[in-house]
Amino acid sequence: MKNFLFIIALFFFTNNYGQIKLSTIQGYWVSDKVEMKDGSDLFGRFVEDSVYAEYRIDQHKLCINSSPIHRTNESCLDFTLINNLIKTSQYAGFVIEKVSNDSLILSEKIDGLTDDKLKRLYFRKQEVVLDNFKEEYKNQKNITASKFFTPKTNATIEIDLNKAFKNNYSNFELIGNFKIYPAQKKVKTAVTFSTQNDSSRIRIVKKIIDHSFEKWNLKDFQGYESIEIPFVLKSEITKRYWGISVIFFTKDLTKFERINGIKMEDLRKSTDYFNKALIAYDEKRYPEAITYFTESYNLDHKNIDALYNKAAVYFESGDKQNACQVWLEISMLGQVNAKQLFLEYCN
Repeated sequence: MKNFLFIIALFFFTNNYGQIKLSTIQGYWVSDKVEMKDGSDLFGRFVEDSVYAEYRIDQHKLCINSSPIHRTNESCLDFTLINNLIKTSQYAGFVIEKVSNDSLILSEKIDGLTDDKLKRLYFRKQEVVLDNFKEEYKNQKNITASKFFTPKTNATIEIDLNKAFKNNYSNFELIGNFKIYPAQKKVKTAVTFSTQNDSSRIRIVKKIIDHSFEKWNLKDFQGYESIEIPFVLKSEITKRYWGISVIFFTKDLTKFERINGIKMEDLRKSTDYFNKALIAYDEKRYPEAITYFTESYNLDHKNIDALYNKAAVYFESGDKQNACQVWLEISMLGQVNAKQLFLEYCN
């Protein structure tokens, strides 16, 4: 069981790389690809925090921004560069796997976590990304922004909207877009769909965005007549949450379900079942442990450890056939470790 259960064990990293110069990694970097360090596909909660990542590396600070449209959520870490390790704490940092003039590959290093729990991030130099888009759009005057090529605002539109509604929320969703006109110094918002025919609420949304021109940095966008940014908005008032959320660069309302799809109640129940499963395993009540791990995963499909542990209990209890079936299921989710276990024990 100890070979398969995902219990944190101390993990040491050694390397033979020489000293990397700080000047080679300084600047703005944008991640365009993320995978797990063992080569697995991103899964579950890792997907949510990997849609966009912008890293700013200064003399001794690494600042991380997860929003493509503003930097108000930027968080910074002090670091020390040791050989090819960006050391951000006693137990954590980023290993520089590769660096060139326009690309950078970093992998997370956290003592106690194995490669299937850590991410590898592929970056491109931000100015190179911008230059490529400028070349692509050089003959266009009206463009649609994307998360990699967009003006940025020094404010947070979500906060401004929540302030404007003054806790007077209701349940509705809408799809819209706004266009920024650099030469005319204005923003114009259009709502193309709404689940509520409340014109006063729609007017508030449009007013907040339309009055945001002065908050936008348009340094790289002065040559365009207009820059369009599509968005979806969700206003929600329930027992567990109230407020307004906005997702930019999409017209797909189901994005909210994929990002906020798990109810807190289900998440709590999933954790309870997971803990009950561990207790049942310790007491060698294997059928109960399997049932609890199954319930845990059914409530939270992001809890892939429940599947790994379910397979481990099957295997230890002598049910190799079901263990192999679960490993195959996990491997179909793009998980390298499960594929290796299946090949090792199921052929």
